[in-house]
Amino acid sequence: MNTPPSEKLLLKLLIVDDDEEDVYILKELIQEGVAGFQIEVDHSPSYESALSKLKNFRYDLCMFDYRLGETDGVHLLKEARKMKIEAPIILLTGQGDQEVAVEAMKAGATDYLVKGKLDSDSLQHSISYAVQLTREAGRRERAEELLRESHQELIHKNDKLEESLKKLKSAQNQIMRSEKLAGVGRLAAGVCHEILNPLNIISGHVQALQMERPDDKALSEDFRSINEEIYRIEKIIGGLLKFSRKGDMEFRSVDINNELESVLSIIENEMHLGNITVQRNFSDSLPHILIDADRMRQVFLNIINNAKYAMQGGGMFTVHTLFISKDRRRQNLGETEEDNASSAKPFEIPFLRIKFEDTGTGVKKEDMDKMFDPFFTTKPEDKGTGLGLSVCYSIIAKHSGSLEVESEWGKGATFIIDLPVNETMMNAPETNLLEEFS
Repeated sequence: MNTPPSEKLLLKLLIVDDDEEDVYILKELIQEGVAGFQIEVDHSPSYESALSKLKNFRYDLCMFDYRLGETDGVHLLKEARKMKIEAPIILLTGQGDQEVAVEAMKAGATDYLVKGKLDSDSLQHSISYAVQLTREAGRRERAEELLRESHQELIHKNDKLEESLKKLKSAQNQIMRSEKLAGVGRLAAGVCHEILNPLNIISGHVQALQMERPDDKALSEDFRSINEEIYRIEKIIGGLLKFSRKGDMEFRSVDINNELESVLSIIENEMHLGNITVQRNFSDSLPHILIDADRMRQVFLNIINNAKYAMQGGGMFTVHTLFISKDRRRQNLGETEEDNASSAKPFEIPFLRIKFEDTGTGVKKEDMDKMFDPFFTTKPEDKGTGLGLSVCYSIIAKHSGSLEVESEWGKGATFIIDLPVNETMMNAPETNLLEEFS
């Protein structure tokens, strides 16, 4: 049963042969004996014209005669493959020569036919085989492309997963740190006043004894030591009270660059004496922001003092200010938290970022997770109480912002403060730290 022309596969065939009679016979065999294909035959009588046609036209199948004047079909075959011609190529020869057949197959021939033994069946088989190979190669190419795309998609999703895991870990650390700070705050609020009462009594008795025995040099030295320790206790308790205080935040609109400049102007000369160069990279187009300026200056001063202490041999201290946006996710009305995880729409929240970079000693890896813990300090006992960064963290949290540190031991440290510009954030709960990573 003959295949209807509309259902036949259209093939564009290039025959390269300098013998017109052989070309005529091939065309007859193709038209009469090759079923299942609608073949359009193009003929090229020479090596040069064949190369020209291969460069300018696309063929589905090629047949090269082995003998082509001064050159041969194997050489043309090699040139075609160099030109990235991927169409199947059948090499034709007048006599069956195994060496020629092997050379042709090595050069990239799809099949090898002997003209003297050529008939419609062998031609049908060879063309069908070549077309099948081409189809398989195409399917393999598409499968490899799909595999590459899947691999790239997998890499992209893996990167997003790693980023999400990093954010989740950071959020968990924030929660644990917040709970720890809240616990210390509650403890401080309940205990500090109880400590101050007996401390004031002790201080009063010491002062009375000093007045009673002003000439007793031995006791005077003891009194001095007692007063120093009383002052130390008062300093620690004062820090705890600042840390635990939740109210009396006085927000006002300020220029953050001006606030930083006012703190730097106080301490810059002292830093220069320590061979520390201060560099400012302030953005000129920052919006004003609602903050408690006094407390924020306390944060800046604490971070700058820590940097100065870390650069006792001198170094570079750089302060950056810039405007950034962070992705948040907005939950639609009526959605549950589970629905929100998949359907929430991202939107941008504007922040002011303040970066403090120093070239000091940096922070050891094992100390990074403890940086904001109350009473943790790497300074000697008489140089710090370990409450400075805890207080800073608490102040920034009360501004609905975030305080983070990036550091590598021996390579300095960078403290990063992000403060929301949106005024409505001032009404957000003080413990909304998870919003930073949702």
